[in-house]
Amino acid sequence: MDALNIDTLGVALVEKGFAPNLAILDINNSLSVPHGFDLRAPWNLPSRMFRFPIEVCRPDDDQPRTLGLRHPLLGDHPYVRHVEARMGSEIDRNGAPNRHGYSTAPTARWWHAVDLIMAGNWRELLATRAFTEPHCIMQAVAFGCRYSHHEDKKASGYISIADARKVMHAVGAKEPGERSATIRAFSNPSLCRQEKGAEQWPINSGRLSAETVAWGMIFGIEDGWFRHDRAGFLQWSELRRERYAAGDSASYVQASGQAAFAF
Repeated sequence: MDALNIDTLGVALVEKGFAPNLAILDINNSLSVPHGFDLRAPWNLPSRMFRFPIEVCRPDDDQPRTLGLRHPLLGDHPYVRHVEARMGSEIDRNGAPNRHGYSTAPTARWWHAVDLIMAGNWRELLATRAFTEPHCIMQAVAFGCRYSHHEDKKASGYISIADARKVMHAVGAKEPGERSATIRAFSNPSLCRQEKGAEQWPINSGRLSAETVAWGMIFGIEDGWFRHDRAGFLQWSELRRERYAAGDSASYVQASGQAAFAF
């Protein structure tokens, strides 16, 4: 390495034990809280933002290595304070974007929301909502409705509908008045089947807003439009696929040949 381009910061991070070597530092692009490091609440929550609070941007040509926090409020994180004390300088509160302006800080806001929803910590998510954004929380609610923990024998989603509603109301999401119209905003049900695999009817939301998708998931489960399969993945139910195809008509014919009324 040219003497004029020595990675001073990277070398210091390795020497002080924050990374095993420069190669691993470049791969991880972050400093992680060591196992066993004493963290009090809320910093001990299972959030990737809290486990990997410091972003590291590798050196690029004439741009030196930089450090930055994945959220300004992480300045109070015990590990961040530890690193600052050892390094003798304050870490940039606005992230460490690369030469093209890209930073992982916005992604970390999504991590915080979805990690806590998946862990069943929706109350803690609301208590720490300052670390994320309302649209990230609503996306996480939709994710929690759509998928289930692999150990959940009921395969009923990471979050219950009752709790999903509490989260949505807490972040100020306005419940739509037209339930069926919200459902029909999703893409038309389309069969997806892998070779020698079971039929799947995935729910495609396209470019709908996070708020619309989350309410659509809630309505869909409540009204029987969607159901979880045995693996815990949410998909269109057979009955409601027929109803979707009927559009706004007052009645429709089920696959059994029986006429049904649309409500």
